[in-house]
Amino acid sequence: MGVQTTARRTFWWDRAPAVDSDVNPLRAVIFDLDAMADRQREPRDGLVDLVMDLFVAGIWVGVVSPCQRVRVEPLVRQLVGDGLVETIVTVDDVARPGRDAELFRLALWELGITPESALAFAGSDRGFHAAMAAGLPTTVVTNGYIGGQESADGCQQLHRRWWIRQKRVGACRETEARAADAAESRP
Repeated sequence: MGVQTTARRTFWWDRAPAVDSDVNPLRAVIFDLDAMADRQREPRDGLVDLVMDLFVAGIWVGVVSPCQRVRVEPLVRQLVGDGLVETIVTVDDVARPGRDAELFRLALWELGITPESALAFAGSDRGFHAAMAAGLPTTVVTNGYIGGQESADGCQQLHRRWWIRQKRVGACRETEARAADAAESRP
């Protein structure tokens, strides 16, 4: 009888995958116009720094608005400057106005990405529900970009945590459904 004196060797197939191994990297942040400006149409606290940080990090910035393009483009330029926003989608761009989720979906399409690679900032309940209906992880901004969301790293962490939570909730629902099916199949 031999006694093992060294630690057992492990292989890649023996290791559990990382919790976030299948989370897509953040490629874009989409703002609704209300999340960018306060009531006086001034940039919210920290907005310009956040947009600059996203730009430097190579994360695209998009803006959506249920207003007309002639009003939105000059305001976006006034708020964050020229050349930092990859796409602006307005009510003029969608086939059926009034469906705000279509604004977010069109922005994703123009950026060439899926909701799994983006994060949305909404400035109102309407924007929040529209972004969620488009499948985007969404944060509501009421005062400014503070408390962990003021940088590209903070946005990446918000995005990653949201998708990990979604995957865990989905796994719990699957387990509950299997347990319910097993309970129903018992005599």
